[in-house]
Amino acid sequence: MKQRLLVAAVGVPLLIVVLVLLPPIATAILTAAIAGAAAWELLHTACRQPKLLYVPTVLCAALVVLAIVFGTAITATLIYAFFYVMFLFYMAVSTHGKETAIPFADVAVCIVAGFLFPAMYSCIFLLRMDENFGKLYVLAPFCVAFVGDA
Repeated sequence: MKQRLLVAAVGVPLLIVVLVLLPPIATAILTAAIAGAAAWELLHTACRQPKLLYVPTVLCAALVVLAIVFGTAITATLIYAFFYVMFLFYMAVSTHGKETAIPFADVAVCIVAGFLFPAMYSCIFLLRMDENFGKLYVLAPFCVAFVGDA
């Protein structure tokens, strides 16, 4: 209960400051941090052997958000995605048969955490760039979630 109230008391004002007062780059950084935290939380709850996959997946999540936000070439993002997925398969194959084996289900969770969540979270930044109601579109769901948790 205290943790939820603390999140609401700190999270909502921080979100308002980032969305209203700071430049859009602050929203991009916050969005990348949220995507990284969501990836870590998904790995923590859904993977059997997440320890080897925390750092690359969280880093991938943050980088995918920043790549989408800053509009880097789609080719570069696809090349990065290819190497990340190949790394995941390499880790699964190289640990096969060992006590710390990484099951295919963990590889699938890492792909979702590394690409699907960041793609969704990057929409936060893209909505914020709307001149008329962008800040309101982004702020409203967060405030509803924080108030609902509190």
